[in-house]
Amino acid sequence: YQRMAVYAMMGGIPGYLARWRDSESVGQNVRRLFVQQTAMFLDEPFVLIGDLIQRETDTYERIIKAIALGAHTPETIGRELNLSASYVSPYLKRLTALHLVERRVSALVPPARRQETRTVRYYLRDAYLRFYYRFIHPNLHLVEQELGDALWKHIADNLRAFVGEAYEDVCRQWVLAKARAGELPFAPEVVGAHWGRDAQIDVLAINHAQKAILLGECKWGSRRVEPDVIARLAERARRVVPDGGEGWQVHYAFFAREGFAPETRRAAAQLDKNTLLLTLPDLEHDLARLE
Repeated sequence: YQRMAVYAMMGGIPGYLARWRDSESVGQNVRRLFVQQTAMFLDEPFVLIGDLIQRETDTYERIIKAIALGAHTPETIGRELNLSASYVSPYLKRLTALHLVERRVSALVPPARRQETRTVRYYLRDAYLRFYYRFIHPNLHLVEQELGDALWKHIADNLRAFVGEAYEDVCRQWVLAKARAGELPFAPEVVGAHWGRDAQIDVLAINHAQKAILLGECKWGSRRVEPDVIARLAERARRVVPDGGEGWQVHYAFFAREGFAPETRRAAAQLDKNTLLLTLPDLEHDLARLE
């Protein structure tokens, strides 16, 4: 769990990771690195953004903060800033070009339509910026008053959900790494996620020409996954697979921090004998092997 939490907060940047002390708890590291007035990471976002953006840094920072707090479309970001979506869009394009923001398109959108589609969301690429603007920046008053314990309690109360989002990213990285190595049942054209009125799919890989699709569900809970998770993803698959699934190869993958109950494994085998059931050590092993 601690390695995943560190990745969620710092990504894989060696200079950041070198400051983390394995001999200390997550809370002790966070207090030392983030929530003291002299903490070395407290000013890092301003340095990073300032190095890349020379003008209108305030507007860019407000957009970055809005994304970190959960606004992912030009419309919702604009509402947070009291600006129109059309005004925000050029800034998002610039942030994307600077690799501070990632433009994500639903994986179900066919390749020919991916540049023009409006089924787009924006996410911060940098793990540290995500963590800083989610937890530290909104609570700088606690840092200034040296109320580090209160800030850490707020972070700790919300950290599992935050790490869960990073875990979904790692699951998608695993699928992409397996695809590049030719170790999936088909060669995907796109690996990503899907969102829409029909359903939310954490991991989705698809090849429209081959009519093949993989749907994945990620669970970062502290208990083993129960069979109802299998049934729910199968039901969502009926809503999202093109053509109602007719003529399509449908594959499934389930990712679980704490593993799977025996009855869950049986339900997965009944769904499809080739259903993938993966734990965090499985992901770590394969990602290290495929780097």
